[in-house]
Amino acid sequence: MAEYTIVLMKEKWSFQATDAETLLDALIRAQAAPDAPCGGRGTCGKCLVKVRSEKYHGVQKACQIRVDCDMEVDTSLKATGHSLLTEGIERDIPVMPMVQSVAVEMERCKVGESYSEWELLKMALARSTGRNIEEFTASPAVISGIYAFMESHDYRGDAILCKNTVLALAEPGKKLYLAAFDIGTTSVVGYLLDGASGNERCVASRLNPQSQFGADVIARSDYVLKAGSGDEMSRVIRRALDEMLGELAEKEGIDRTDIWQAAIVGNTCMNHLFLNISPDSLVHAPYNPASRESMILKASEVDLAIHPEGRVLMLPNIAGFVGADTVGCLLASDFDHREKMSLMIDIGTNGEMVLGNRDRMITCSTAAGPAFEGAKIECGMRGALGAVDHIHIEDGQVVYSTIGGAKAVGICGSGLMDAVAMLLEEGFLEDTGRLMDPDELESEHALANKDRIIKIGGKNAFSITENVYISQKDIGEVQQAKAAIAAGVILLCGKMGIPVSGIEEVMIAGAFGNYMRAESACRIGLIPQELSGKIRMIGNAAGEGAKISVLNEAEYDRCDGLIRQVEFLELAADPDFNDTYLDELMFLTDGV
Repeated sequence: MAEYTIVLMKEKWSFQATDAETLLDALIRAQAAPDAPCGGRGTCGKCLVKVRSEKYHGVQKACQIRVDCDMEVDTSLKATGHSLLTEGIERDIPVMPMVQSVAVEMERCKVGESYSEWELLKMALARSTGRNIEEFTASPAVISGIYAFMESHDYRGDAILCKNTVLALAEPGKKLYLAAFDIGTTSVVGYLLDGASGNERCVASRLNPQSQFGADVIARSDYVLKAGSGDEMSRVIRRALDEMLGELAEKEGIDRTDIWQAAIVGNTCMNHLFLNISPDSLVHAPYNPASRESMILKASEVDLAIHPEGRVLMLPNIAGFVGADTVGCLLASDFDHREKMSLMIDIGTNGEMVLGNRDRMITCSTAAGPAFEGAKIECGMRGALGAVDHIHIEDGQVVYSTIGGAKAVGICGSGLMDAVAMLLEEGFLEDTGRLMDPDELESEHALANKDRIIKIGGKNAFSITENVYISQKDIGEVQQAKAAIAAGVILLCGKMGIPVSGIEEVMIAGAFGNYMRAESACRIGLIPQELSGKIRMIGNAAGEGAKISVLNEAEYDRCDGLIRQVEFLELAADPDFNDTYLDELMFLTDGV
């Protein structure tokens, strides 16, 4: 096995790789975090790098070349400046976190009394909290430090409690901070919260570094199973959260040890990969999670450097592909208390949805695919600087906007949906999704823009700019994504025993849902047309649910009850799914 030197020009460092690896494999191993949503199959074209070597020159797909010579590699082609959603709906809750600071005044042991220091502290805690003295517990390390702490603080201080366990003794009035994370398949968002007021202090976000192993949960699960271990997949996401905790602490001007608790939500696969639980059962029938219960872990167990005695709350999962992120959305929207028949959809790589109200709730997950996150789209990209995010025809002319107002370099999900809706509205598309030839166009606006119909690979495409276009294949990807979500909505209604028109409100959660135009979603049939006036965007509801669970112990405890109330509909096992899905592949060209 021969070894060669890879020089990373942007990062200004080098490492050794072998001829048994692709360049993508080598970059992953070197923790250079390449972008590879297709998992290295060569289909997405997102792992582009500039290579200089004796054999390879210019832009290459890192997954398609072997390390068979020394190379200089420029990774700067990866998209930067991503726009990630951090805001969500809000509801008022009392701030009563599981980790709390309790002021105690401990009595000194009198001569002739035989109370231990630990008993005296428990008595002080009982006086302050009204709880039974026998309820309290502490580790030997905490008990060992009681005497020295109290002697140096005139027998006054704060006891930091997690439920009834004393985690530590602290200076009187010391502020506690909490954190909440939403681990999405594409992005990760973290929040720092004041443990007393509940106020959000600052936010951090970044792309999920697991994307280097594949864009979707199936690709990442396959990677883990082929590798025989989830160590690498777990390591990169834990490190990302730990770095974000450092970023949040720095923004607020506090020490990491001032953070005492964090809550984490994510879909079932993200939950398993973070915890280094094998995803084996998720990708084999009947597609069940290895675990769906909530967990309270020491932060050190998952490599998060907050206070050494800090705790991490993992919200529970509902089913194989409906995870803790959906539980977070239910919590944030107070779904189980709603009177109206409500539909909530979290649109991402998977489209999780819940239909119901306080009387009954049914959920399902549809494999919408990563089209609306830029993967598998020829000019697709995530929501980054220069991505076309909205497009329409105005006064006969194509008008578009880009993120940051920069030169268009690609198109993201909201722009893609707008583009297909526009093509339908203006008569460029047949109901099958076929993009018409210029001589077939009839409408005034279509004829005025017929020169935008170009040939790419022998097939029609619609040109937005000289380097950004929508291909026939891209339209097919949109059809598959919208058909999966629409079929899910229809089948949930059937299970609930109501017509689609019986839905009284539609809540769209998630980053993509927040940026999309509701009218475009209805125009392409992603959301049934009869629901067009009932839609509202609720932002990052999963992240809001994570915040609620870490701020209020009762809300966190409520989650286990929620997962028992929600019925799960396995679409793959539903005899009507295939026919419904095939029907929904078609577009309504008249818009009604």
